[in-house]
Amino acid sequence: MSPRIPGDDVLTEALIIGAGPTGLMAAVTLVQYGVPCRIIDRKSVRTNVGHASGLQPRTQEILKTLELLDGLNKTGNRMSEGSFWAHNESHQLARIKIGPEVTNATPFPYVLVTDQGNVEAAFESKLMLKGYQVDRLMELVHYEYDMTPDTIWPVTAYIRNHSSGVIEVWRTKYLLGCDGAGSLVRHVEGVPWHFQGGSEIWAVADVWAETDFPDIRRHSTVWSPHGSCMLMPNRDNGFRVYTQLTLDEVNSLNAIGYANFTRPLFPENNSTLLYDILQARIRSILAPFTIRFTKVAWISRYGVHQGIANHFSSRLHHVFLLGDACHTHSPFTVQGMNPGIADAYNLTWKLALVIKGHATLALLDTYRTERQYIADEIIRHNIRCTLYFPQPDACDGPESESLARKSFDIMSGCGQRYLESVLVQFSMRARIDQAAVEPLTPGKRLHTMTLTRHVDGTVVDLLEQMPSTGQFHLILFAGKLLQHPILQGLCNYLASSDSPLSVFVADSPFSDPVSHQREFDPTNAGGGNRFLDLYLIHSSNHLEVELGQMSGIFDSSKIFEDVGGVGHATHGVHEMDGIMTLVRPDGYITMVTNFDNGPGVMQCLKSFMVFAPSASSPSTLVAEPSNPPHGQSSTDLI
Repeated sequence: MSPRIPGDDVLTEALIIGAGPTGLMAAVTLVQYGVPCRIIDRKSVRTNVGHASGLQPRTQEILKTLELLDGLNKTGNRMSEGSFWAHNESHQLARIKIGPEVTNATPFPYVLVTDQGNVEAAFESKLMLKGYQVDRLMELVHYEYDMTPDTIWPVTAYIRNHSSGVIEVWRTKYLLGCDGAGSLVRHVEGVPWHFQGGSEIWAVADVWAETDFPDIRRHSTVWSPHGSCMLMPNRDNGFRVYTQLTLDEVNSLNAIGYANFTRPLFPENNSTLLYDILQARIRSILAPFTIRFTKVAWISRYGVHQGIANHFSSRLHHVFLLGDACHTHSPFTVQGMNPGIADAYNLTWKLALVIKGHATLALLDTYRTERQYIADEIIRHNIRCTLYFPQPDACDGPESESLARKSFDIMSGCGQRYLESVLVQFSMRARIDQAAVEPLTPGKRLHTMTLTRHVDGTVVDLLEQMPSTGQFHLILFAGKLLQHPILQGLCNYLASSDSPLSVFVADSPFSDPVSHQREFDPTNAGGGNRFLDLYLIHSSNHLEVELGQMSGIFDSSKIFEDVGGVGHATHGVHEMDGIMTLVRPDGYITMVTNFDNGPGVMQCLKSFMVFAPSASSPSTLVAEPSNPPHGQSSTDLI
């Protein structure tokens, strides 16, 4: 080991290992929530070509709340339709199904195909605007725990600085392993890996081609006696092609010492065995259609050991695994960077609350239970589809339709549902129409809706009105009940000192993490300091209802008309019922209940938030300080 660098150790609240999309997403959101962090990567530059390429609808919804999606839209191609091809009873290649790529209700009914490098660049630009950057040519060598009773920095990481050659010592409260399938963090932690399915070696390339295959601009999956392939259209009339290599082909490549190509490869002056194998394979699969590659921007092979780690975090919750470090998936799932981005989005708001002393360890437990369940569901569903769909009649009948619906739910991310926990209360004290397009369902993400802002008549999308700030959202579906006593009773409760709006208050605004602390008035509807952001959605004509008639607890910019009650109906809410839903900072529904159950919302939040009486006001509770008392153990710290 090289000598240690002289001087003080580096101290940071959170240390992120790996600056791919997962690690960068973790850094962006932690910074967004006001948590100082550092992110390192052993590479000198970010990804330039190839690698993961598709953003599923749910990922796009998430990026929209971070103001990152619009820029990425300019770099990508919208993959809106998909087709399945196989040999029919006459042993001819035929299209057996064609349809939309996404059927779930979402403002983004397509996969946005854009290079991983574009996504990384967008994240890095966001970090730079906040004064952060990736520490490159820095590699984790090892880490260990410091469990002395009064430690503030329970994890000590040894980082090799490849520029200077020395080993630096970094101390942190939380270490996030976003370092890929060969994760050193997972290795040091000693987490076992559970394989599901066999090992696969895939060839992948971004190409342009001359072809008469009719679905070259659709997401096409093709099965034939010669193998299978998947085609994904890129921008500028190019496309990405995947195919699984045979054992003989892998052995041939290994025999000549072939390694992955990461530089542009042009077939007119660079002939390689992998290129020859790939083009020959695609030609045989697509026959009788013809195809000739004219240009290759990137070509590689990689191994996929589809599987999942036994644990996503250390026992004491100081170390977490995210993305490929804890689960890997077949290319046929079209998941790529999506699960890792979702992992980070799930974890970081919880971590921010715990680091600031506002939440209990029960909150961190939910990262493992929620994300491990989803990763396992993706893998199991892929195995089932892989066994079923290559059959000639696989796209016919009720089983096919059931599998297709499940595929859309899981792969798009829009239909995924978390398990019951302190953050998800399956039991609902409310009448919800389950036949609705997107019925309010605890554990699922809140589907957006088009609304008219009451104060000025501007038509807005609810998703854009709920940016990622780390706050919970309490949404009141009031329908035609604006003048009803039940709404007035709820408003009276929410305005009281015992309500979540008064009790769950931070010591500085959520909307501006670097602002100076300022005194908070619970009657101030702006609520920048609240853990709970309040929205009122009604279906009365906003031109006939004066804002002055409504309770002062509402921020006028967060009162909306749902014209014609369309949004209510979409979510299965009857306009005369009065329903409120508690939505987590990551957009997933915690609970659905009636207007008469305000104390139930309070009880739910108390199950994982940590509060202590305020010295200035016995009836009001404030969050505990972010630094633990002297002598508190590191196990309590987390």
